[in-house]
Amino acid sequence: MCQFQTKFPPELESRIEKHLFEETIKTLNSYYIEAEKVGGRSYLEGCLACATAYIIFLCMETRYEKILKKISAYIEEQNVKIYAPRGLLITDPIERGMRVIEISIYEDRCSSGSSSSGSTTSSSGGR
Repeated sequence: MCQFQTKFPPELESRIEKHLFEETIKTLNSYYIEAEKVGGRSYLEGCLACATAYIIFLCMETRYEKILKKISAYIEEQNVKIYAPRGLLITDPIERGMRVIEISIYEDRCSSGSSSSGSTTSSSGGR
């Protein structure tokens, strides 16, 4: 099961409130718990996959894939509403093999002529 730690990275202390960060991580964790639940629908998808030699997945999305899309939409929403205005950007964990939640920090460098540069901090995940 995919679960990410809610430990607040010290690099973010001056950028975002701890409760906002923790709320984001807890919401992501709840989505991943929902995605990994096995129920009647998962069982039916498995049976249909076996019966059709997995060809069924060419024309239908699995429940897991649908929830991963919800997670991507949630991360995009959080980036727009909360993180980007504070100079931060969350990378979808699926892009990092579900091992970490990567948060990029963008620093304004108006004095040197470039608009921004990034450095990275991560919240580690466990399975």
